[in-house]
Order: sequence, then C-alpha cells, then structure tokens
Amino acid sequence: MRVPKNKKLWGIAGASATILALAAWFSVWLAVAIVVGVSGCCFARRYRLVRRGGKGAAAQPASLMQTVAHAITPRMAVDPTDTQGLVEEMLAQGRYALLLRKQVVSNLTDEQFGRAREALSESMALVPEGEVVLGPIDQALDDGKLDNDELALHDGKLVRVAALFLDRFPVTNQQFQEFVDGGGYEQMSIWDPHIWPAVLDFVDLSGCHGPRLWKQGRFDHGQEHYPVVGVSWYEAAAYARWVGKRLPTDAEWVKAGSWPVECGSATHAQRKYPWGDAMDLSRANLWGSGRGRTVPVTDFAGGVSVGGVYQLIGNVWEWTSGNFRPSDHPAGELSLSAPLRSIRGGAFDTYLDNQATCQFQSGEDPLQRRHNIGFRCAVGLCDLQLARLKPADEAAPAPGDAAPAAAEAVAPPAPEEVCT
Repeated sequence: MRVPKNKKLWGIAGASATILALAAWFSVWLAVAIVVGVSGCCFARRYRLVRRGGKGAAAQPASLMQTVAHAITPRMAVDPTDTQGLVEEMLAQGRYALLLRKQVVSNLTDEQFGRAREALSESMALVPEGEVVLGPIDQALDDGKLDNDELALHDGKLVRVAALFLDRFPVTNQQFQEFVDGGGYEQMSIWDPHIWPAVLDFVDLSGCHGPRLWKQGRFDHGQEHYPVVGVSWYEAAAYARWVGKRLPTDAEWVKAGSWPVECGSATHAQRKYPWGDAMDLSRANLWGSGRGRTVPVTDFAGGVSVGGVYQLIGNVWEWTSGNFRPSDHPAGELSLSAPLRSIRGGAFDTYLDNQATCQFQSGEDPLQRRHNIGFRCAVGLCDLQLARLKPADEAAPAPGDAAPAAAEAVAPPAPEEVCT
C-alpha cells in the first residue's frame, strides 16, 4: 500500500523529533552525571558529620604539636540561630581571632573567652611596636648594624610598625582543611570581588575546591602538620579573613624575623636571620639543608625568632599583603609586565643563601599556586579585645537576640585591616 507523500514526511518529522528529544534528555543527564562525578565531592564535603584526621608524620614535642593542631572530631550541623553553638564550632575550627574581635567578643561566655585567649597566646607571637628597615640592606647588615649613611647608600626605608600578633607557624594542611570543609570557597564575602570569577578555578587534582596538589578536597594522609602549599595569594587572603586575621605586611614580617633594636636616631640594629647574622643550614630548611621537600612546621626549632616564630626562613616562601617592589631587587630595578605580590623567607628548594634572609623580597603572580609557597597570618593588637570589659551576664545576649548575635559572630573582618 502506498503511503501518501505528506504522511511520509510527517512520520519522518515525528521520528526525528522523538530522537532529538531523547538525545536532549540523555545529554542533560550525562551533563549532570559529569558534574556530580567531578564536583559532587566538593558539595558533599560540607555536610559530612565525620571528618578524617591523619596521624603525625614525625615525632614532635607534645606541646608544640598541640599548639599547631587541634583534634578534628565528629560535628553535627549547627543551628545558625544558636550563638553559643556557633562560638563552639568556631573555636573548634581555630577561628579564635575572629571571636576576640571587638565586634564579636560580647557573644562569648567567660569560659569561651578564656579558651580563645589561650588559643591566641599558644598559636600566635606578639611582635612589639617599633621601627624596622626595609630594602636591599643585607650587605650592610653583616655586622648586625646599620647607620644612617649606610641606610641612604643601600636605599633602605625606615618603617614604623604597630604592635601585632603573628602566627608562630605557617598555616598547615589541617588548618586549611577546616576552611575547605567550612565552605570557605563558597563564602564570597571573604573574597576580593574582582577575583570571584576565578574562584571556580581554584581546585585540586580531582576538580574539588582546595589547594592545587590535594585530591578529593583533602590533603595526603600524614601531611596534616606540613605547611599548606599550592594556594594562590587570593586563597591565602580569604583564609586569613575567614579566621579573623589578615596577611602580614612586609614590614611586619621583616620585623618579626629581624627583631630590630632601637639604638638611637643614628644607628639601627637588626638581624640578618632570625637566629643572628650568619647563615646556619641546621636552622632552616633550604636546598643546602638536604631535605629536598617540605617538613612539618615544628621542625628546625633552632631557627626560631626572638619572639618565638618558627620557619620564617626556609621550608616555604610566604605570601605577604604587599606588592613586590622591583626597585628593591639586588640586580637592579626590574621591568614587570604585571604587578606581583610579595613573598618572603625562601623555601626548601632555595639554592642561594642571599635569597633566604629576613630582608630579601621576591615576587610572584598572585594567581599562581606554587608547590613551594605557603603563608602565615597576622592580626593587629588594636583589633582585638583581650580583657573583659563587663560581666559575662551583661555580655550574654538575651534569648530574643540570638539570631542577630549569631549573624554578627560570623561576619568577616574588613579585607585589609592594618592598625595605624
């Protein structure tokens, strides 16, 4: 039987439409499957009730390891209107500096305030107010002193620094894990607005949010006390805001390491290295030390600064908040195609000793996620409230004020807060 031509055409069209519909349906589900396969681990991570913690990689003094790490214990989701629950979660996450901010501290009980103060004193070192000389002055500091003539000759710059707290150790994998698990990559309020489009690219080897060399949103087993690396300047700055801190300025970082002593208006005394004026490879993890990789942040205790800060020299370069100044380079002023952020301190693969001093500054693209760059955080003394100003019963919020107080407790600090 002959089928009319127009019916043939309608049959073909109907079959084609059905095939196209099925193909579209299949494409949608394939796309969903791909997205779930690549990034599902990232979203699921936010709702896990149990978090994994690794065993220590090296034997260390118990007091040091306790300072560096806190136990990662099973946690239930916290009601966002439960102020005290949020405070307890933030203490467990190591966000004590945010809790001690003047705008937030009234939400703490006396017991919580005491725990936050204790965490601050154990994890951060006080760097006193004073002056420090910045610039390519290492040659002039061979004797530990710098007079005004030498300062001018070497283009040194005298900077006054307000009192601050600086992390005793570089930020570790375990500490950064709290940021990842706490949804730090999804809280846009702690990221510089102009970098929002790039946050989706800050992923690990498996495509989950996290440092470049992690997998499935987690660090390698046994690496919890090692410095986190593979993070851009923007990730470091976001983490710092999340915990209520910031990246240190160049002057703050140099002052913590060189520990200058004011000897009068004509002479400036500061150290070339945190331990003194001569290189000692037993005190820092550099290429000549023979380790060939990063080590736990509590290693090389002989290189600790006068103020009690570890590994300012060696192990990993550290991001600071400042820009790299091409005019300060020992080889002369450099011509840059794009602005670079400052890095300090040298790393495990730094070959030249003159690149691993308190004064030496290098630079890196803030988007780069290098295997040898980490960071530590700072907070101004003037930004914290370290004494109770009123009784706990007056400071505790009324039941009806729980939601506003909770919202205030999790508000991040201003992006670049530096006391003056």
